[in-house]
Amino acid sequence: MRPLIDLWVGTQTWLFETFVSPILFALNLMEWFEPAFNAVEFVMLGVVQIAAIAIVMRFFERRWSVEQGEDRLVGVDRIYTLLNKLGIIPLLVFVVAYPVTQEIEHLVRVMGFAPPRLERLIPGLHDNAFASFLVYFVLYDFAAYWVHRAQHRFSWWWALHSLHHSQRRVTVWTDDRNHILDDLIVNLVLVVFAQVVGVQPDDFVLILIVGRLVESWSHANVDMSFGRLGARLLVAPRFHRLHHALADARDPHIHDHNFAPVFPVWDMLFGTARFDAEPRPTGVDDAEVDRDNGRGWLAQQARVFKRFVAALTPLKLKAS
Repeated sequence: MRPLIDLWVGTQTWLFETFVSPILFALNLMEWFEPAFNAVEFVMLGVVQIAAIAIVMRFFERRWSVEQGEDRLVGVDRIYTLLNKLGIIPLLVFVVAYPVTQEIEHLVRVMGFAPPRLERLIPGLHDNAFASFLVYFVLYDFAAYWVHRAQHRFSWWWALHSLHHSQRRVTVWTDDRNHILDDLIVNLVLVVFAQVVGVQPDDFVLILIVGRLVESWSHANVDMSFGRLGARLLVAPRFHRLHHALADARDPHIHDHNFAPVFPVWDMLFGTARFDAEPRPTGVDDAEVDRDNGRGWLAQQARVFKRFVAALTPLKLKAS
């Protein structure tokens, strides 16, 4: 294991010193030295995730795909994955969100609130890095479950999140198919939650990376579960594809189930779990939202933003 770690750190250092550091020096931005060094690792991890999706996960889709045809619709999702996994969209979100999160952190300090690090509350947790990570990962997933429910509950948020559901050909590339504004809101909520429960920045980044990799697999175009017990411990493609299922008169609210990103226990506890349905077509029964299919990345972003503004209009009229 040690040689692999040394190779990883050596590659990160070489990339930073060869490409990033000279740019920072030329632009007089050396105060960003440490964040930029960490960003190099984030991009490297993104490359690993893309490789895992393209090589390992796609192998299962090619062999055991559920839905056939319309491969032309998947191309735009690959663009979303590249933009997100390589840090381009996260960087834009960070630039906008950073001043907000810093102000929140400042207000928390002024109020004298100290985040309750769980290591202080749970004996022995501080000495077990894996157990500590797992506890925070479960808490993050709990928060993400409620954020996902809110995306479906509020019309203005659904106007953004509907882009994710509009894909008729859900695959391992679909997880990152989100509007930039949706990504911003979700990240702001989860960052604030992380600050409240005391998740450290390094842990938070690792939680996001591991969680997103699991979510990529849960979108796989395969009818695969983990068995009767395993399917209740970890979200599998069969469980999550039901959340993306095309609604009909028989099941008009089918997408209001199976919200959990990683652990189905939240759906089981709060009455939104469904394990009984057979594989069915994916997409939405809204003709306007369905027209996202076939559009490019920029056209989708613009069209969905118009839907978002339209969803806010009744609120403005009501307020006046």
